Parts: sequence; C-alpha cells; structure tokens
Amino acid sequence: MKRVVVKGRPGQLHPWIYSKRIVDAGDAEPGDAVAVYNTRGQFLGSYLFNPRSVLALRRYSLKEEPLDYLAIKERLFRALEYRRFLFRRTRETAYRWVHSEADGLPGLVVDRYERGVVFQINALGMERRRGDLLKALEDLLEPEFIVEKSDTAGRREEGLEPREGVVRGEVPEPLVITVAGMRYRVDLLGGNKTGFFLDQRENRRVMEAWARGRALDLFAYTGGFTLHLLRGGARQVYAVEGNPANADLIRVNAELNGLDPSRVVVFRKNVFDFVEEMLLAGEQFDAIVLDPPSFTHRRGARSGALKGYRMLHDRVIRLLRPQGLVATFSCATHVSEQDLLESFQRAAESLKRPFRVVHQFQQAPDHPVLLGFPESRYLKGWLFQAL
Repeated sequence: MKRVVVKGRPGQLHPWIYSKRIVDAGDAEPGDAVAVYNTRGQFLGSYLFNPRSVLALRRYSLKEEPLDYLAIKERLFRALEYRRFLFRRTRETAYRWVHSEADGLPGLVVDRYERGVVFQINALGMERRRGDLLKALEDLLEPEFIVEKSDTAGRREEGLEPREGVVRGEVPEPLVITVAGMRYRVDLLGGNKTGFFLDQRENRRVMEAWARGRALDLFAYTGGFTLHLLRGGARQVYAVEGNPANADLIRVNAELNGLDPSRVVVFRKNVFDFVEEMLLAGEQFDAIVLDPPSFTHRRGARSGALKGYRMLHDRVIRLLRPQGLVATFSCATHVSEQDLLESFQRAAESLKRPFRVVHQFQQAPDHPVLLGFPESRYLKGWLFQAL
C-alpha cells in the first residue's frame, strides 16, 4: 500500500483526517487505499484518500489491509448479521444495512427495502470500488433490485457528480415496507434520503406511547409519526407536509394500517406559514412533533439553523395546550443536543412556560454510533411536557 504521512496524532478512534494535516502524500492517487503514519513513524491505520476534499482521509481499518472485493463483502456480511440480530424478534422489512464509517465502509450507505437494496456513495474512494460493491451485494443477498441514490451534498464536496437510478432488476410498484409494525408505501427514487426515514423507528414508538388528544405532526413526510400518534390513541392528527407527493401518501399509509383516514387532516403547506396561520386562528394541540430537515450541512451555516429552530420552538410552544407534549428533533451534524435543548429552553423562558424533560431521543440502533466519532451521532431530540 502507498504511504501518506500526517502531522500530529488524531484521536485514536476518530476515523477522519483533514487535508491540512497531510505532510507527504508521496505518489498516492485520489481514491487509493493508503497506509497512514504520523511524523513520528506511528501507524494510524488504512484510509481512503482524496486530496481534492477537505476531508482527505477516511479510515476503514486499524490494520494495514486493502479494501478490495473480499474486504467489502466481509464488512457487508458482518453488518448484515448485526441487523439480523437486532430485528430477530420483529418483522422489519426495511432497515439500514450499512452506516458508513460505523460499519467500516466510509462514505457508503446501504438500506434494505423488502427484497431489494438502495445504496448511496459519498466518498471518492468508495466510488472507485463501486463495481466490487455491486458484486458483493449481489453475491450476499441476490436482491430483486438495486437502486442508487448518490445525490448528496457530501458527494459534491468529494468532486463527484450525482447519480440516481435503478442499477439492477425492477422495483415493485407499489413497494410496501414494514417498519415497527407499521406498513408504508414508499417511493425509492422520488422520496427523500433512500426513500424513507428509517432512523426514527424507536422514536415513533415513544411518541405512540405518549399520544393523546389532538396532535400536530410538522414536516410529516409520508406520515411516520402521524400513524404512530393515531395508533397510540390521538383523537385527530394535523399532518403538515410541503411536498404534495409525500403528503398524498399519508392517507394511503393510514389506510394500509387499518387506521381511520378521517382522523388525519393533511395540509400541503409550508410549515412556517402553517404555524403562523394556526396562531392567528387560536388553535392549540395536546402533542406536537417537530422533525424538520437539517437546515444546514455546513458548520458555517449553524447560526442560521439555530435561528430557524428558535423561531419554530417559539411557535410550537404557543400552540401547546397545558400539560401538552412537544417532541423536537435535529438531524444536522453541526447542531448538538445541547444546542437543541438551549434553543427550546430560551423559547420557553421568553414565554414564561415551564417544562419537564420526558425523554431524550437518538437514532435507531441500525444507524450505529461509532465510539470516538461524535459526528456519527447525527440524530438527536427531546420530548418535553408543559407544566
């Protein structure tokens, strides 16, 4: 393997090294698997190399070894065994199979959907191994279809063009998955992420247990929280989703699960406009779920994201009845749990409303957090109850 030398000594378990720390890259080419040493001659691990990116080195092993077809297949197998153990007692037909660095395959996401898979490549080194990846996926699972959704901002930062489409086979129409005992019709190519927000599985169960009265689901997507609120006993749910195609699936998914669609009122509207209208109308709710998009993919945009959260927190607190519940989430890497907590606290203090912390949310266990790598814990949230 080619050798790259970096200055300093990064965190022993943190898998990233930025380009500014590279001292000597020798004859390493973009996309190569390289052995990385520091200036004292200490071996740091095997990494995928991309000098064109600010994030130039992504570790895949603490040993010196290639990332070839056999290594990719072995990591895929280990990751699959872990998920099968996680869901050995439940009938989950959709889950995260590979969660990038947390499964030893940096820059790669693979999700299982029924008898097919959707993958996403966000790193040049993994892009160079795309052929080996596809062969390994087929050899391990023999999927009925393989879909690629490589269209993220991270991919552009790696100098890669977006790529989407069906790679193998044919996607069933309609495609219906089962997640946490709930059935959903999904649109793999037109939907967000790889088609569905699989990382909220356990958090939806929590909200189901607390469901009551009249509920509001903001940024509802295709109804994940809406359906669990209904199953938990909410009398009525207002589901607000700006994308008409996603909003149209909310009632479809309610009917798939035998839930009365008349208990769902779907609003195809901008959430910021909607909450202002509800305030003017004097509406109030017993439970509110606030699960917005990340607002930011860059550290420099963090202040703008926090401003958006503060505004939304102010509005949802005003819409909340006494003893009401608010679940607020952030999937932005650069917005911490403490940031989210302080944003809500400031709004509550301004409105002079006391709350208790009922629950702290995180991503589902099939989206594992890698020890020593805080960036891998991207989904965070809090459940508050007004006093």
